[in-house]
Amino acid sequence: MKEGKWSIIQIVGHLYYWDKFNLDKMVPYMTEGADLPTFPDHDQHNEEAMSFIKDYSVESLIDSFVLTRKELIEKISRVGKDVRFTIGGGKRKFSGGSFIKIFIKHDAHHQKQINEKSLK
Repeated sequence: MKEGKWSIIQIVGHLYYWDKFNLDKMVPYMTEGADLPTFPDHDQHNEEAMSFIKDYSVESLIDSFVLTRKELIEKISRVGKDVRFTIGGGKRKFSGGSFIKIFIKHDAHHQKQINEKSLK
């Protein structure tokens, strides 16, 4: 994280906001042959996230993130292993597992930033 970049708590808020999006807008529609909504514009979504979390205390944001992440894991694990769906009219077929891999990479990217920041 460089000057002008997000703080650790902003990264947590960013992850939380994406989890909320996936929990509300994607996971409920993961059914065989479904075409899920297109992901939102990332820059706009991230701006909304920063606005959404501005009134949270550090403790309440972390608590909300943990609860939402647990709920997301629980609900996506209920998606049948054989269920395939597309996103935003695309041709690539996803499963619950391949969908989650996108966000595992995303999390790893931010975890690296947090670890680097924590070591300074």
